[in-house]
Amino acid sequence: MKFYEIPGLSQEHMETWFHHVLAPDSARLSEGLIAKMQPSFVSCHFLEGESVMAFDVLDWELNPQDMIHGGITSTGFDTALGMLCHYYAYPYTLTTVNLSTTFLAPIRLGDTMFFHSKIKSFGRSLVTVEGEVFVKSTGKLAATATGTFKIMHHKVKEERTEEQK
Repeated sequence: MKFYEIPGLSQEHMETWFHHVLAPDSARLSEGLIAKMQPSFVSCHFLEGESVMAFDVLDWELNPQDMIHGGITSTGFDTALGMLCHYYAYPYTLTTVNLSTTFLAPIRLGDTMFFHSKIKSFGRSLVTVEGEVFVKSTGKLAATATGTFKIMHHKVKEERTEEQK
């Protein structure tokens, strides 16, 4: 079975899911590094296994050369590629096995990074995704990545209410 043949999934469902998990008030993004990076949903293509997320470059993300720290770009890739995998693997959890990032151009404060993710292979337990980052100011490619994720086949825990935290 191909990833886009999973019962219950569709373009409309995918768009709704991304809007829900990336909403500022989402329990998944209420705290931690990903919340601090403030990702936003741009688009997705269900049949192609693609998504685009945006991250504005923030002051705290800069290195001493006033460019975005490479670890932030890598975290953006881990988030964008991982969320795309998670959509198709749900309700199972997954974890990053490998993430290889290549930096091609500096990314500066005030710019917006667009993370384009595309599934390259989707097996029973491993998913490989490729990603590219384009910057809004120039439209140029600034970084690429390839990530491999393992589907753990443990179901995702339901989101906890405030009373359960």
